Amino acid sequence: MLHGQFQGGSAGAAPSEGFGLKDADGNIAIEKYMRWNWAFFLGAVLTFATACGTMFFWLSHFTFAPATFFFEIFLFWFGAIMLVLDTPIPGMQHHKHIKATRLQIYKFFQILTRFMGRGMFYLYLSTMVFGSLYDTGINWFLGAVCTTYLFVLGVVAIGKGFLLTHKLNKVRDSIMAAGLTAERFMPPHMASLSPEQFKHMVEQATGEKDLFNDDEMEYIVNALSFTPYHNNEVTLEELQYWLQAGPPMMV
Repeated sequence: MLHGQFQGGSAGAAPSEGFGLKDADGNIAIEKYMRWNWAFFLGAVLTFATACGTMFFWLSHFTFAPATFFFEIFLFWFGAIMLVLDTPIPGMQHHKHIKATRLQIYKFFQILTRFMGRGMFYLYLSTMVFGSLYDTGINWFLGAVCTTYLFVLGVVAIGKGFLLTHKLNKVRDSIMAAGLTAERFMPPHMASLSPEQFKHMVEQATGEKDLFNDDEMEYIVNALSFTPYHNNEVTLEELQYWLQAGPPMMV
């Protein structure tokens, strides 16, 4: 399911219409989601490099350690997944295999496309890197440096995601408290809301101007989207789903 328990609205209310269209740049939502791509990409590189380096170390020492072997395999694949997800290099982003893999990540591991979800995952990876480098004594210095970077990255991403989630839920609460519906902000002749129109809706509902900046609006549109492809607009169905009673939508 593209929308699970982490999304706003009641469970099972999201329509399953398959995948939407690409945006004007041919990007899926993941590609536009993070302005922090280089920071996350560095975290992925550190994770992947740690897995490769420690695997080579154990293999070169001919150590029989089945538990360590599986630990390193998981670290290797987790690092590879984040490399694919966070690569900021346009040539790699548009490679057909990279795009296909990202599509599957969006479909089955959508939580990794959220600030909070990605932050929690990098916190988890920091513990794995610590265990792989520092705890084993392979390289205490690199273990401390890599673990610290991944830990700080995870904490900051969780904090950013929490603030955006809180602000977006505040907007939804204001709209619902006023008894307004999605149709109030989207007349019949309109098929969707642009980010600017969504910001105008936010201003009407809360009385606060520029509650979200342009970058944050991209993250919010991505969170509201039912599909991995979107044209940076919010449809009526997505707006209706968001305005249903339920837990806050994770950004």
